[in-house]
Amino acid sequence: MAVAFVTMVYDDAFFLDIWVKYYSRFTDRRNLYVITHGPQDYAHDIAAGCNIVEVNRRAPYRAMDSDRFQLVNHFCSGLNFMFDWVVYNDVDELLVLDPEVGPDPVAHIAGLDRRLEVVSALGVEVIHRVDLESDYDPRRPILSQRKHMRINAWYCKPCITSIPLRWGPDGHGSEHGTYNLSDDLYLFHLKWFDQKFHTDRHADRLAMRGTNADGSDLVFGAGSWGWSKFEYQRISNDYLRFTIEKKGKGFDFTEERKRLKESFVQGKTGFYSTDWFVDGDLRILPERFGGLF
Repeated sequence: MAVAFVTMVYDDAFFLDIWVKYYSRFTDRRNLYVITHGPQDYAHDIAAGCNIVEVNRRAPYRAMDSDRFQLVNHFCSGLNFMFDWVVYNDVDELLVLDPEVGPDPVAHIAGLDRRLEVVSALGVEVIHRVDLESDYDPRRPILSQRKHMRINAWYCKPCITSIPLRWGPDGHGSEHGTYNLSDDLYLFHLKWFDQKFHTDRHADRLAMRGTNADGSDLVFGAGSWGWSKFEYQRISNDYLRFTIEKKGKGFDFTEERKRLKESFVQGKTGFYSTDWFVDGDLRILPERFGGLF
């Protein structure tokens, strides 16, 4: 079965390099689609052999992020007519198959029952504990340097689809009314993997803000990209106060999986989603995941 992987980039050379190298270990680059939001010269070098689709980037305006994701919706839905499964994630998110189940996430996805139509992965965030871990060394895999994870239901995205589908903003939730959470696939969110890197990245994104006609700030992007420098640093420092394995659950997410499935509901906007909860108790990544990327 054919599986396509899609992402979209703007000023994301670091994560695009990781994204391409990871997925091209399991599938031909002709099955990887990189949408660039405006000209992104680095993409042609990093993603050589992939399908690179350059789209226009307008002058900044308030609905830019939502319009951008509407394009993603339509693009991926088109690919569904040509592929058995289409996977969309942001460039700092990777789908990982539990090594206890198998070595190849693409083969695993290809083997899913297409009658499921839409499948979600369990979202875990890679957290840099600067009090316990060194700065990122680019010569070594991330998962050989980072062992602290937290579950974040915001990233339990319905990101694998065998049908044309309309996702909610940034892929959080969809119009599909059945919840199929994989027991074996994880979505690793890498945004917080290194404190210096993500702090510099936030500063770059913050500098993109403009001014509305009334003089108020025009902020681009969702979530933490719009936080002030002070607020961003305050939240980042909170990670140092997270407990580590205090609950003694290890990498067992049975309770969280149950909560996700039971909370699945259609919201006022028409999109279906689950509770968006996070856990302040960090889990230690099992050794079997080490070195995957």
